[in-house]
Amino acid sequence: MNKCRRSAEFNRKTRETEVSVSLKLDESGDISIDTGIPFLDHMLESFAKHSRLSLRIKARGDLEVDEHHTVEDVAITLGKALAAALGDRRGIRRFGSAVVPMDDAVAICGVDLSGRGYFNFEGKTGDVKGVRGENFEHFFDTLCRNSGINVYLNVRGKNSHHIMESAFKAFALAFREARTVEGDEIPSTKGSLD
Repeated sequence: MNKCRRSAEFNRKTRETEVSVSLKLDESGDISIDTGIPFLDHMLESFAKHSRLSLRIKARGDLEVDEHHTVEDVAITLGKALAAALGDRRGIRRFGSAVVPMDDAVAICGVDLSGRGYFNFEGKTGDVKGVRGENFEHFFDTLCRNSGINVYLNVRGKNSHHIMESAFKAFALAFREARTVEGDEIPSTKGSLD
């Protein structure tokens, strides 16, 4: 597999938002996130740091309405960039999992880079400044559908900040494991991932 190809840029512009994403799966450290929602920035920085990839996101949205459109369109754009960077997924480990405790909270995440996006969520979280709990779930669901990543995420805890942050970190660690290149074959008995 040519690792140089495991990068992507994707842009999305609507009447509600404008989002640009640039990522490199096999490089780390170049992280710049600016969505206009500080807590979402924090979560995406945590994802990039713990998945050890380079990620640049710039988003502007109609935050005067609420955060929904921006959260959704960042997830769409990041999802499409991840799908493009993964390509045909040749040689990847494909599966990854992680358990991340964070004070009172814990997140358990399983990832399958199957090409068939699906999000299964168990648990509950409340709102954190700038991101409602329902939009936390919507972010992951939208990301999965647009990236072709299958994610099982189970969260428990008392503090919503800790719950969400442990979830992003668990997803990052599971994704990092799943995207690891181990060989040159498509990791499927069907011969393709989609």
